[in-house]
Amino acid sequence: MTRNGSLLHLVTAAIFVIAGLRHALFAPRAVVTDSAHLAGPLLPLPVAPQVPIPSFYLDPDNPLMWALLIAIWAMVLLDAVGQWIDPTDSKALRDGRPRVWPLIVVAVGGAALWPGLSGHPAVLSVVAGAGAGLMIVGARRAARRHRPAVGFFAGWATAVASAALAQLASTQLGLPGHVIPVIAILPAAAVGMAAQLWIGPSIGYSAALIWAFCGLAISTMGTDPMIALAAILGISAMASVLVRAAS
Repeated sequence: MTRNGSLLHLVTAAIFVIAGLRHALFAPRAVVTDSAHLAGPLLPLPVAPQVPIPSFYLDPDNPLMWALLIAIWAMVLLDAVGQWIDPTDSKALRDGRPRVWPLIVVAVGGAALWPGLSGHPAVLSVVAGAGAGLMIVGARRAARRHRPAVGFFAGWATAVASAALAQLASTQLGLPGHVIPVIAILPAAAVGMAAQLWIGPSIGYSAALIWAFCGLAISTMGTDPMIALAAILGISAMASVLVRAAS
């Protein structure tokens, strides 16, 4: 890993953290409306505002989601600092595997744009999905190299991308708001199981997804008990592959 690559990695990580912190602390939370709250065809009541599901990850509303976001910021920054001090992407340490840092720079740089896209689920789905894909590849390359931040970020990105897709599906299909968390969790769990098995012995990916499912359930399950059931199924699925990865 060149010194310029390490510097670019560090600067990108700092931009990502600053952009996320600014959005979480100062930006007004976006709202959408849920057509399922209309009272009837003749005298409809005003629709109730709903928070887009991706905003729960990018603009937390409970301590568990705040802790997840802070953990993401800390791990991304510490990984960048660690690579500046003691790079593991050097040719001597990679054991013939491709470099990780270019994937991280592109994915983390794109993630700095996510807060501004939280109200645009179609664009966020594409950008977050691409970032998750890049970081999943990076996590496989970084396995056994003591870089848990790569897999952890990939898991969080998977959760954000799935939430954005769920929000988009709800908008296009007119689904009620309480269904969105369910379709945000279950597809993410299916993708997450396959990704964790492919990544190999690195538990960061599954740990991030389990944390995300717990936080999303706490944020939304008051609207429908099915959300709690979906969270339990998602957590159980990821826990099974987490145990396999850890062993």
